Amino acid sequence: MRNLKTAAAAAICAGIGLFAISATAANAATVADCLHSARQVREAISNNQNSAKLDDAQRQQRYGREFCNTGFYDKGTAHYAEALRILGDDSMSVSQR
Repeated sequence: MRNLKTAAAAAICAGIGLFAISATAANAATVADCLHSARQVREAISNNQNSAKLDDAQRQQRYGREFCNTGFYDKGTAHYAEALRILGDDSMSVSQR
């Protein structure tokens, strides 16, 4: 009886774990998202060279590049989105952040 309860609990935990992994994977950014975001930020920085917040945007751009280059695409695109926000360009959709 105890083994049956333990097995049932393990099966439930495994199911919850698989659901969480699949939900995360469905919303995960990709290397293509990083490349697209990097291009957007590069253009925004180029067009806003006189911005008072240029240094902050460039810092976020650098963080984005570093995260994307190490495979943390979600974090990288979030930093790219922050760079765009700093420059006043909120054109990145939520799925790209």
